[in-house]
Amino acid sequence: MKLGIRDFDSFVKDSLKEQLLERYKSLEILTEADLQAYAFLSLLEYFRSRGSAGTRFKVLNKPYFKEVHTYPDIAVFKREKPWALFELKERLHLPPRIAQKERKKLLTARRTLALSPKRAYFLYAIPRAGKKVLEGPKGEGARYFFEVPIVLADVWPSEAIETWERRRKRWAKYRSEQPTAEVG
Repeated sequence: MKLGIRDFDSFVKDSLKEQLLERYKSLEILTEADLQAYAFLSLLEYFRSRGSAGTRFKVLNKPYFKEVHTYPDIAVFKREKPWALFELKERLHLPPRIAQKERKKLLTARRTLALSPKRAYFLYAIPRAGKKVLEGPKGEGARYFFEVPIVLADVWPSEAIETWERRRKRWAKYRSEQPTAEVG
C-alpha cells in the first residue's frame, strides 16, 4: 500500500488534531514541549502502523536545516528528503504576529531548501478561539502551508473551559504548600 501526502494530510488535520485535543483537554499538554512530544509520538506511531510503506519515513524532533538556519519543531523525511515540516505553539493567547513569524519561517524553508517539502503545518493549541489567527490569502503557500488549530472552545462550553483553566494553572505552575513555622 502506497502512503501519499493526501492520506498524511488527512491524518494531520483530523486524527492527529483529535488525539492532541484529547490530551490537551485532560491536562497532559501544559506546555509547548508537551505538545511537541505528543505530536512527535503520534506521528511516529502513524508511520509505524503503515507497515512496510511507513518504513520509508523518518520523524525527527528539532532537526537543524543548515540551508535555512532554522530548527523546525518536527520534520518528516521520506527517503532522506524533507517531506513535511511542523511548527507548534501552545499558548493561552496566540497573537497574529507570532503566527505570521512561524508561517514565514516555513515558507522560507520551502523556498530555500534544494529538496522542497510537500507540506508545512502550523499546529497550535489554545483554549479559546477568537478570530482566525492568520487571515487573508495564503499567497505562495496556498497548497503548501496549513494552519491546524486545536481549540477547546470548539468542543466545550465556556464554563468547562474556565474550570479547565483553573486546573491547568495549578499544574502548569505547581507550587507545594509552604510548611508552617513551628512555635517553640
